[in-house]
Amino acid sequence: MSAIKRVTNTSEAEALAALLNGDTRTKPTVVVTVASGHTDPYADVERIAAEIGDLADLYLVTTGGHTWAFSNRMTPGTQVYGGAGRVYPVGLAWNVDLKQAPLRFAWNRSEGKKLTGQLIDDALDMAAAAGLFDSARTASTRERRAGTVRSIMSERALVDLVGGDMASVPPQLAQAGVPIERVLAPGMHVDGVLEKKSRWLDIRESRPTAEEALKTYAAGDIVPAQVRSVLAGSADLRLHPDVTVEVFRSDVTGDPDDDLSALLTPGEVVLARVIATGPKWRLSLREVREHDTAREALSLYAGGPPWLDPDAPPPAVVDHVETVPEPQGVEAPAETVPEPAPVAPAKPAVPTPAMMPRRRGEPVRAVRPTPVPAPSPPQEKEVAPAKKAAVQSMSLQVTAIKAEKAHLEAELAGLRDQVSGLRNERVQFAKDLARAARQVETRDVELARMRSQLRRAKQRTAPPEVALPVFADRERGFRHLVEAAWARRIPVGEQPTRPLPAYSIGERFLDSVDALEGIALDKIADVVMEVLTGLAEQSTGRELHQLRTSAGGNAAPQSRPDGAVCYRVSMQIHTPSARRLHFWKCPDGTIELSRVVVHDDMEP
Repeated sequence: MSAIKRVTNTSEAEALAALLNGDTRTKPTVVVTVASGHTDPYADVERIAAEIGDLADLYLVTTGGHTWAFSNRMTPGTQVYGGAGRVYPVGLAWNVDLKQAPLRFAWNRSEGKKLTGQLIDDALDMAAAAGLFDSARTASTRERRAGTVRSIMSERALVDLVGGDMASVPPQLAQAGVPIERVLAPGMHVDGVLEKKSRWLDIRESRPTAEEALKTYAAGDIVPAQVRSVLAGSADLRLHPDVTVEVFRSDVTGDPDDDLSALLTPGEVVLARVIATGPKWRLSLREVREHDTAREALSLYAGGPPWLDPDAPPPAVVDHVETVPEPQGVEAPAETVPEPAPVAPAKPAVPTPAMMPRRRGEPVRAVRPTPVPAPSPPQEKEVAPAKKAAVQSMSLQVTAIKAEKAHLEAELAGLRDQVSGLRNERVQFAKDLARAARQVETRDVELARMRSQLRRAKQRTAPPEVALPVFADRERGFRHLVEAAWARRIPVGEQPTRPLPAYSIGERFLDSVDALEGIALDKIADVVMEVLTGLAEQSTGRELHQLRTSAGGNAAPQSRPDGAVCYRVSMQIHTPSARRLHFWKCPDGTIELSRVVVHDDMEP
């Protein structure tokens, strides 16, 4: 069980910030804070300590001014206070990429259970990424055990071990990044290494490899895949947690102007047809029809459930926004609050409270006495009038003090009303913020659903694909595609003024076309047609320019002894390893196609 280290003063807060920003940490660090006005955190730190064991350090920051001593020494956006929690992974990359150390928060005590689970999962994920599950164990603390999965509870699989003991399997010790209910199921037999202290059962060694799991897939199969990431012109799909396949716009939609980020949502499960199997997998979403029968997603363990559910609703995608929970209980750092400009007190026209006897324990205030002329020796008849004058003077002083007190009390009451009003406003703002966050999440879910519906609608309304003619002569077949692109895209009225000129095909061009993956053949023919007809020069997206001998701005263009100059044009943009077309422009103005290449290939 991890020890809970309490941070209760400025020096301890500064030391914690120095630890996080230093290079001595070998474990993730969990930081839990207490909301202002509370004595206990929303998160269950005892459960966190028990779950993370020795895999992470745990700090509890109590409420008070020292929380700002911590915040002021952290990179903006990496702080934590106000009842929130955050896990900081090993290293310092989280200072640049805030998503590596996400802020977890609860709006009230009822959300503490959710916050607790998130912090535990973050800590275990980061410990697994740092290799601590293996390095932190010795032969004396673990043993091989087997058992049967009893149930799935609190994102853990509970296992009845042979011999009567119990253990639990967190997702990090089965398949990181996949919900445990998608990995294991009640009744499954499992075996692995039991960590005696934490009672965790590590079953990763018994997991089949991705190659073994995927060997049942064949070309033509329709299979579930999970969207991992999306760009405008490409997306990454996961057939298996360890196998990612890149698909391009032409694999998803027939419209070359479609933005894939409007059709796919990260985390969404889609159906794809297998075009080619591993090791170079190729998938197509365009070739999936509404009534096609899909295969069930593969299981990650023998006898386990499918790791993907095509019928699951698309996940919400919320931008990474750092917010501080429960603002009504959080005050801004002292140094960020502007102090009012000092105002010299006006000289009182009447005696002030400073002239009255001080209360017990109140510091002495220096008061300069009003100079009084030295009295002449009193005469017997003047005693009574002098006392009367003194009483009248004191009465005036008391009256003045009472008036000033009443004035100050009225001001204090007004300030209290203002503070109360501001607190009520901040409470309302917090409620509004929580409501807005829920609305954003709802809208994101709706947006993800609409993306999926739009993609499927495009698939349903897409015209049936016509089989392309097949030529025994590769060059003749490619020239046919170029001419078809010209006839399809150039209006009949413009064809006489924008004819398709004669061109030649270099000896390496068709081989490069066959070897290049990630772009359809008709797309290459489209770009060639644009180059031949001059459309590429008019399109900024084609980025037509001379291919130079080096990266220097003054480098000479690539040329041949016959005077031909090599040019480069983009066939894809905003895509990893974007494809390019190289061609020679000969002295007589004719075009010779040279090669199709990836972005980093600068050879003519």
